[in-house]
Formats: sequence, structure tokens, C-alpha cells
Amino acid sequence: MYTIHLAKEPFKFSCSHFTIFSENQAERLHGHNYQMRVDLTLNEIDPKLGMAFDFNQIKPKIRMLCDELDERILVPENSPFLKISSDGTQLNVSFAHKKYSFPEEDCLRLPVANITTEELSRYICRRLSAAIAGVPKWLELRVNIEETRGQSVTFSESR
Repeated sequence: MYTIHLAKEPFKFSCSHFTIFSENQAERLHGHNYQMRVDLTLNEIDPKLGMAFDFNQIKPKIRMLCDELDERILVPENSPFLKISSDGTQLNVSFAHKKYSFPEEDCLRLPVANITTEELSRYICRRLSAAIAGVPKWLELRVNIEETRGQSVTFSESR
């Protein structure tokens, strides 16, 4: 078995969010500088070339996902605790007694229940898995999202 590790400096994104703990409790709005690591497991390489594949087939796709999330306010569309509305220019988010209004262009609504490292690693892994479906031979894809130094979550998907 081979495991390819891709953890380049540009595989990062900075964004704002708040994590919801219950219907009445959440963190304050704050930001993180996330770092991403992608691992692909394969059981064989091309014997004529002595390599699995050209890493440049995947690296731009990882950077694209980071760019989509970078400098955004992340909003979980599937949270049962949020009310989200838009007037076309402003995104309005209500949680318990708090009301937020953000420029729509600064926000990214994600199809997740909460903005947590667990949800981000799963969301990104599934998006990346679809984006690299044509890359031959990989058996497992793992996406690790580090939210702060020494604190990260990995989500994996097998083919």
C-alpha cells in the first residue's frame, strides 16, 4: 500500500463562523486560519513510470476548494437552530436572541448542520472525491482540517 500526503503551504483558508452547541448556546462569531492535508491510499503504482499519478492532477483542485472557503463567513444551511434569509444583498441569520446581517457576497452557505471541523472535513472530502473521480487507482481519500496547531479532524472516504 502507498499513501500520498499532500499538505502544501497554499492548502489553507481563513474564515469566520460560530459553532452551535444547543438551541440556545453558541460560540461568538470568530475566525480561524485552517490548514488542509489530503492523503490518498493506493495499492499499486504505474510500474513503467514508478509513480502513482501526476500530483498536479489534484493540487489545483485542493487549492480551488480552499479558495472557495477563504475570506468568507461560513453559514450552515442545515442547522435546525438558525433562521436564514436574504434580500439579495444581505444575508440575515438569526440564532436564539442574536441577529446577524452580513453582505451576501462575503458569505458562503454550506449544506451542513454546523460549522465545525468535523463538518468541514467531511464536506471538503466529499467535494474533493467527486472532483478527482477520474484519477486512477486511489482506494481511500482522507482530508484533515487543522483548525489550530495540534487540533484537527480527519474524514475519509473509500472508493
